[in-house]
Amino acid sequence: MFQQLVVPIDGSAASWHAVPVAARMAAAVDGKLEVVTVVDRLADITAAQRALQDGLAQLGELAVEPMSQVLASDSVATAVADHVESMTGGMVAMSSHGHGRTAAVLGSVTDELLRRLYGPIVVVGPHVPADAGTLDGSYVAALDGSDRSRAIVPIIGAWAVEFGGTPWLVEVLDTVATSSGDVFESAYVSRVAHEVQTSIGHEVQYETLHGDRPSRAIVDFADRLGASLMFLTTHGRSGLDRLRLGSVASEVVRHATCPVVLHRPPTLPH
Repeated sequence: MFQQLVVPIDGSAASWHAVPVAARMAAAVDGKLEVVTVVDRLADITAAQRALQDGLAQLGELAVEPMSQVLASDSVATAVADHVESMTGGMVAMSSHGHGRTAAVLGSVTDELLRRLYGPIVVVGPHVPADAGTLDGSYVAALDGSDRSRAIVPIIGAWAVEFGGTPWLVEVLDTVATSSGDVFESAYVSRVAHEVQTSIGHEVQYETLHGDRPSRAIVDFADRLGASLMFLTTHGRSGLDRLRLGSVASEVVRHATCPVVLHRPPTLPH
């Protein structure tokens, strides 16, 4: 899974939102937490390091003692990706609504990091409370019938085995879908759930949702379930309206009340 979470900070107050959540996740695995910022001039490193320390001081005590690092590069995503890949068990956890130079918002740095990193990243939206970050509980993963959306299935299965969470695989049908279509789609998600349960030897639940706004249906279900985490691929090909950054995935992150684990299948062209 992960041994160290890296939180990019862009100088905005919003980018710090992910730090307490990431600290709780790191503490759950006896791991490490590091906040990083990127500057494009070596002369700015000292001031940036001071800003990180001031920001951490304002947060107060966290679940783990954080480290801080200033990276120098003209590309934020490249610097963060290279830094994470240089460590063992590193993973990015970031706010979805930063506004500074690094613009850690879904569709910019997040998108680029998903392209550059093989593994998933954790995105903390604006409605996620600071005491979130529990790694057990219920996990919600959205499927759309495509092989690419199923790329998230091994990840949610591995997290369930490692942390004891209960996966819920869900699909969203349009409200005008026919009854025969409902039966077909329900059979699909139940079959995938059965395959995963057999593979990992761990309980897997499933549900078919209905609505003309897939993102809202997914978030509402996760809220009713009290989910601790949500899992999405950033590109799908059918029922979830091309589950990609800028559509369903970004809408889910924007409204979710728990962290969202995003994964971009590595076979996708850049």
